[in-house]
Amino acid sequence: MTVFQIGRRLCLWGLSGWMMIVQAQPSDPALGESSVTSAARMPRAAVLSGLGEQALAQRYPEQAVWLDLGDEGRALGLLMPEQRFPGAGALLVLADEGQTADAGVLGPLRLALAERGIAVMTVGLRLPPESVQRSRLAQDGAEERKASGVAGRDDVPAADAVMIDVEAGSPQENAVSDFRDSVRARLNAGFEALLNEGYERPGVIGLGWSADYVTEWAGTASPVAAVIWLAPRFPAQYRAPLSSFRTSGVAGGEGWAVLDLHGSEGRAGEAGRARASALGRAGVTGYQRQGIVLGQPPQAQDAARIASRISAWFRNQ
Repeated sequence: MTVFQIGRRLCLWGLSGWMMIVQAQPSDPALGESSVTSAARMPRAAVLSGLGEQALAQRYPEQAVWLDLGDEGRALGLLMPEQRFPGAGALLVLADEGQTADAGVLGPLRLALAERGIAVMTVGLRLPPESVQRSRLAQDGAEERKASGVAGRDDVPAADAVMIDVEAGSPQENAVSDFRDSVRARLNAGFEALLNEGYERPGVIGLGWSADYVTEWAGTASPVAAVIWLAPRFPAQYRAPLSSFRTSGVAGGEGWAVLDLHGSEGRAGEAGRARASALGRAGVTGYQRQGIVLGQPPQAQDAARIASRISAWFRNQ
């Protein structure tokens, strides 16, 4: 047998083996096609939203609430009513950047709070523009080097970097403004949905970077019962967002109260103590800090502990 004949037979064997594998794929009885084809088509709805919201709505049909965002289309809220009566109100939870309404701690937290008599709606949040993420990383890096006493010739002071990044009318400023407008649309729609469900003056939770967004939003939104920061993170240039408090009425002892619920160890604990010190020097009232053991970011196993702290505090507001 020649080398050419051997090679030809090997090719034929390989081709027939591949065809047998394809034919062996189980068929979808509803569609009458292979699961390979079906799987390729299934993610399309999830890709459209960027957060897999259609898939989540199908997974939790009894909790799904579609929020109208106007020109931006719609967003998915997952609402779990209170399971204990009398209830203690409702909370709107904005996921951390790039997280779905059910990611990480959010699914277990919905259940844990509902079991304690608090209705919960969680809403996902897409990632901010890449330029915003890069700027934030640069600012945080400069802050870390400054804190450790390490600085190079090419280092740009954090304050200067901020001035460059957010210069009026710059593409960076426009990107930040557009993203914040998008976040406010989600919060407005979620808050309105809870009001339509009969919950008067809900509170709001911001997870991670969203703590900044919910604080800014609460300063200009319809009256909220309370603002809760869960494992909060703030941009380096204003780790204590005093301007939002000053416009909200909290500094005068009125308006909404704030619970700062953060990890008690490492950098999270240090940052929490620094925020409390800064807010205290500014004369801000209605603020309470609680450090607890948390994963970074919070995980499903943290949900019961978080819900217990939030429930006890929220019932007193």
